[in-house]
Amino acid sequence: MYFYYEIIVIGLILSADSFSAAVAMGMRTFSKKDAIKFALTSGGAESFVALVGAMAGLHLISKIEAFDHWIAFALLMGVALHMAYEGFCDLISKEVKIEKLDFHSFYKVLIVSFATSLDAFGVGIGLGIANKPIIPYLFSIGIWAFLSTIAGLYLARKLSKKFGPIVSLVGSIILGFMAFQMLKI
Repeated sequence: MYFYYEIIVIGLILSADSFSAAVAMGMRTFSKKDAIKFALTSGGAESFVALVGAMAGLHLISKIEAFDHWIAFALLMGVALHMAYEGFCDLISKEVKIEKLDFHSFYKVLIVSFATSLDAFGVGIGLGIANKPIIPYLFSIGIWAFLSTIAGLYLARKLSKKFGPIVSLVGSIILGFMAFQMLKI
């Protein structure tokens, strides 16, 4: 029975970054299709990165461990700075914006999805070393990331209707905080 709880808890814990990223990026108008695409990308990235980690084992981690956190930091900080710029411009703009911004590009969604998935790489390595059956963990990781992304997007939608540019600025701060966490400070 412990085995099943472990699978669920690991998936749930790894989904926290997906939820935070979705809240940060969800202030733009999005359709159900956009939400599903983002959630599939997020869940897929988490599962894929965990699988790669499980296959890599100790040999690879010793080679990239010195700089993997810098890659995640640069990706997340780039997106955070761009979002802060957009939010600040919207906040100081004297014009009332009538048009709504389209949802983020697929490439931005992909970058954020993979950048927030680097923890899953470490978990995958641990699962591989422990010789755990990887398939149930991958399903749990992917499903929780999918659900957390959907929840984060719809929470952000409710907040952005009331607070608009402020949500964008707060979202950029969240992503920036996540970026600095990648540095293991």
